[in-house]
Amino acid sequence: MVAFAPRTRRVIAVGQEARRLWERGVTDVEIVRPVRGGYVADFDATVAFLRPLIMRALGRRPWFPPQTVISCPAEITPVQLRALQDSVHAAGGGHALPVSKPLAAALGAGLTADHEEATLVVDLGGGATDVGVFAGGLITATRTIAFGGETLTEALIRAVRRESGLRINEVTAQQVKEQISSLNGYSGSGALSVAASEEGAAEPQPHDLEAARVPEILARAMEPLLNELLWTVEQLPHPIQHELTNGGVVLTGGGALLRGIEEMVRNTLHLPTAAATDPVSCTILGLEAILRDLPSLTLNGKAFGARVG
Repeated sequence: MVAFAPRTRRVIAVGQEARRLWERGVTDVEIVRPVRGGYVADFDATVAFLRPLIMRALGRRPWFPPQTVISCPAEITPVQLRALQDSVHAAGGGHALPVSKPLAAALGAGLTADHEEATLVVDLGGGATDVGVFAGGLITATRTIAFGGETLTEALIRAVRRESGLRINEVTAQQVKEQISSLNGYSGSGALSVAASEEGAAEPQPHDLEAARVPEILARAMEPLLNELLWTVEQLPHPIQHELTNGGVVLTGGGALLRGIEEMVRNTLHLPTAAATDPVSCTILGLEAILRDLPSLTLNGKAFGARVG
């Protein structure tokens, strides 16, 4: 997130600082997400977010812009890719080598280039889910599914309003989702106190939300994604489907932290399924591995490129 001063668009805060302003409901600043659904949604905000990170990583302003590697959705159009590369360049980076997100996530999860058996990588991001089959250092059968953590947050908002007539905002829904963080039941007891508005009320007031209902709501909201994953597997060639019975599924991204997600994917796809050890960091760890060993890229780098179309 990036927080701007209203009208002037002067940057006030980025990252966690901007998120804290969002969580507090600060109204006299403009808070935006630079990336939506895996793509650049606000060019200026993306540049404002990246610039201090690039400068911090370099320690000083270089004579020449540094080469960078960037992860991008498994399916990205030339216009979307150009927007991402241009934002990196405007923030102080040089030539940006695009890497398909499922590939970066696979390498960050510990799969190696000599891993010959096919493994389905499912990266559950905030705005989208990226899927690909990893084998022999290559990523194939990639897909970007418009479903992510934000989808679950929106589903929770709609369900609370439909079932109880209460309106909760995105901040509250996100906090409830993170607190429960489960698809298969809640070990606590009682209700959660949340700020919610009744129909026609101007200001939110404390209300009790039945905690046990939240996992049910989130699990039901996951069904479209599970159906898409099943369809993806069913479209794969039979030899690859057979390999997946051994190679299985690796879950990465923030969504992999949800309790019960492994079981849901396993029961839907009927494949061995496990979350990565550090699912949130997989993509950046994979990019780091690529950056440290650029000469090893096969097919002149094409194996590590994004599919643009």
